[in-house]
Amino acid sequence: MKKHPLALFVALCLLPLSCQKTEKQVDSNPLSPTGLTVHRSTETSIWFQWDPMQNAESYDWKLLLSGEELQSGNVTVRNVEVSGLSKGVTYQFAVRSVRGEFASQYCSLIEAATTSGGENPDNPDKPIVDSLTGDVYAKFLIPEAEEEDGLARAFPGAEGGGMYTSGGRRGSVYHVTSLADDGSKGTLRYAVKQKGPRTIVFNVAGRIELKSTLEIHNGDLTIAGQTAPGDGICLSGYSTVIKPDAENIIIRFMRFRMGDENKTEDDAIWGRYAHNIILDHCSMSWSTDECSSFYANTNFTMQWCILAESLCNSIHGKGAHGYGGIWGGKNASFHHNLLAHHQNRTPRFDHQYLYDGNGKSTEIYRGNVDYRNCVNYNWGSGSGCYGGEGGNFNMVGNYYKPGPASSKRPYFIEADGGYSTTVNGTKKYFEYDWPYLYLSGNYNEQYPSGSSQYPEGIYWKKAWADYSLSNEGHVLSSPLPISGKDGKDVYTTTHSADDAFARVCAYAGASLKRDAVDHRAVGDAQSGGATFTSGGNGSSNGIIDTQSAVGGWPVYSASDEELAKVTDSDEDGIPDYYEDLFSLNKNDASDGLAFTLDPKKRYSNLEMYLHWLVKEIVKEQNNNGTYSKH
Repeated sequence: MKKHPLALFVALCLLPLSCQKTEKQVDSNPLSPTGLTVHRSTETSIWFQWDPMQNAESYDWKLLLSGEELQSGNVTVRNVEVSGLSKGVTYQFAVRSVRGEFASQYCSLIEAATTSGGENPDNPDKPIVDSLTGDVYAKFLIPEAEEEDGLARAFPGAEGGGMYTSGGRRGSVYHVTSLADDGSKGTLRYAVKQKGPRTIVFNVAGRIELKSTLEIHNGDLTIAGQTAPGDGICLSGYSTVIKPDAENIIIRFMRFRMGDENKTEDDAIWGRYAHNIILDHCSMSWSTDECSSFYANTNFTMQWCILAESLCNSIHGKGAHGYGGIWGGKNASFHHNLLAHHQNRTPRFDHQYLYDGNGKSTEIYRGNVDYRNCVNYNWGSGSGCYGGEGGNFNMVGNYYKPGPASSKRPYFIEADGGYSTTVNGTKKYFEYDWPYLYLSGNYNEQYPSGSSQYPEGIYWKKAWADYSLSNEGHVLSSPLPISGKDGKDVYTTTHSADDAFARVCAYAGASLKRDAVDHRAVGDAQSGGATFTSGGNGSSNGIIDTQSAVGGWPVYSASDEELAKVTDSDEDGIPDYYEDLFSLNKNDASDGLAFTLDPKKRYSNLEMYLHWLVKEIVKEQNNNGTYSKH
């Protein structure tokens, strides 16, 4: 059983826009919360809720016993569960509104008591969920911008080149009931190896220590990490790879934190030569090569992910690495991602030799790439964002923030012309053209007014000094188009660079319940510092060499109550409580594949449940953005 002295949040609790705890100034705006009431109580927990207050960004709360503060916290929703309490005891509770560094007065204290035992008519295993009365469909918060065309996305909120990926839709459901990696039924490896459309849900929380690389060969797959109870799921030990024969894959709310214990040279997760892929709200770290490389894929999206703390002076045969990723492909979108604490390749845009050298057709695998609203923090002494030889790239609304390890970089990209490498001991030179680039709305904190040296934000760099390539590259006046599966129109939400920074910090990564690694990456990006100044093997200022230098893997677990909430009698992927809530039949697995909850018949009941779990995140992350076609 997980024992946690602080509050367990049943409703969605997202990271506030500051990870640093500071004294707040008391102010009359926002107003003090009203309507504070006890939602229900058990022997060890009390649920409180209050009215949402205009201009409040979050809420501070405190629980007192006999006038002395016992617990406190901050949430971004208007309810909280306080647990770890004593049976039959009366407590006092108050809450105040927070906006930036300002806070209201606490509202008047109310008293609330835990129960003294016996039956409780309010089932304590039920989470606080809005009562589904009135317009039930509206409570799913499907993005309004998606309602106009009636097309099914990979999920509500899916955008970019991979937005029409269908994953395991209409297929089987596999429950992960064990953290083992022996390939037996109930393990993640077993479910991944199956064939046919399938959705993987999790009945357990914790770290799955991979015994070998987890290879995804069979497509039509959805891995729904948001279904895991408690602290969620983390994969460690070896890489996860989407193989070339896989197609049509959705991966959401997963953590890939490989580490160096098995001394393998690899990315935390990567893939190439695949089609129709979308990664959403995933967290990657502690790789020994790139953190996460995806190029030479078609109709691809990586959105709202955190890539942090790749290992620099580690076990790679070429020496120091610590790289973010190689990104590229055809109709490929990389938007609203955070790259933090990498020595280089943040990212490296793909180059022509990656295709020519592997005998792959550029006509099939290489085309337009959209890099949008990403946050680049604490790049090291390398080139940072660079490359792109012979390719086509949009760079829109990205935010560059130097950290303590960052070199000066008065541009947004080092655009490379030509490529040189050693092949069988001989130096080879390849006369590739400059990339074609469209830049708009990017921002660099080092040079907030731009650079007179690089007025376009581009440093054009030849691979060798006497290369005859023209000194002037290709700067486009309009963005390159991105299309989706079967040529469908593609849409992406675009924020200003400033707003993208705030929203990526608030919502990116496996943010349904962030772990210490993501909290650290985001907190450092916001503060401009580095929590850890020693990397363990010579690196410093946030660049690390081993996961042990930052404390290693967090403990991921779930309480008995959290585990009870994923009970699924008919194993259709929708837990019993939600079947009751949605007026479904918890003893009939067929209703998971039905389309009764979506009047437009785009998403199955199972898919609607998967969205329900993260609906507030999807809604809030896209606020104030412009949803438009490429």
